[in-house]
Amino acid sequence: MRRILLRFMAAILMAFSTVSIAAYAQQTVIAGNNSNGEEYSYFYDVENKNPILLDTVLLRINYLKNFVVDTIENTRVQEMSTLELGRKISKFYNRQYFMADSLLQVGPSAEAVRLLYENISYPLTFFETFYQNYPAGKLTVSGRILTQYLLYEEDMPKIDWTLRDSTKELLGITCFQAVCSFRGRDYTAWYTPEIPSMSGPWKFSGLPGLILEVYDSRNEYRFTAHSIYRTGCRIYMPDKDYLKTNRRKFEQAQRLLIEHPTAANSLYMGNSAWKALTLKVMNFIMRYNFLETE
Repeated sequence: MRRILLRFMAAILMAFSTVSIAAYAQQTVIAGNNSNGEEYSYFYDVENKNPILLDTVLLRINYLKNFVVDTIENTRVQEMSTLELGRKISKFYNRQYFMADSLLQVGPSAEAVRLLYENISYPLTFFETFYQNYPAGKLTVSGRILTQYLLYEEDMPKIDWTLRDSTKELLGITCFQAVCSFRGRDYTAWYTPEIPSMSGPWKFSGLPGLILEVYDSRNEYRFTAHSIYRTGCRIYMPDKDYLKTNRRKFEQAQRLLIEHPTAANSLYMGNSAWKALTLKVMNFIMRYNFLETE
């Protein structure tokens, strides 16, 4: 599974011989090998539109995300994600993806490649961004399949938490335990009333304090707070030509890219010249468990 998208992208890159950084129409392609020795290629939209200002960041929390990307080989990946807490809105995103994209706004560089692909060996399609309470009472999720940006909205999830008496310390902060079942998984969370925010990583929310750690009963996904600090930055949403969809169709698009990349290419490769490329790729068996299983 780890090489699914990488093989697919490698087939596309054959059209560019051995060029490692190339501009094609409105897309920039960066290709090379990650720290695991696997080939990769990354499509970057060079168009830089004005981002949408949503809120001001009051607190920023970095979470270490540890999760299984191959359920057969039990292959795990660790990456850093960030939660930005605003007065009304929170934003959760992959840290490496954000840093690389920031560098790529200036131009393709070796440093951007290192940040984006260091220790990454799974499809880059899963770099979603989550906006809690944007718009009010809603959860907005954005992501990308190949060169197509997608976006969907749903009501803020109403998670039925059960509070427990157990406590433990995280980052020197006393946290309390809560458990829930949410969209196919059973979770344990540790939250702190010392930070009076009802937010948390990913889609988690609704507890009487910020969630500093949460994991599922099979230990396939774990988010643990790594650092907390104040900042006066703003919460932005990129201004892209999003294809608006819903949660089910968004996940179907992700599955399509893994299991039937040729079909995904015909649907989600935005430039007609890209679509015209002849791809010799195979279909693959899904060996990745999404966070939401129902």
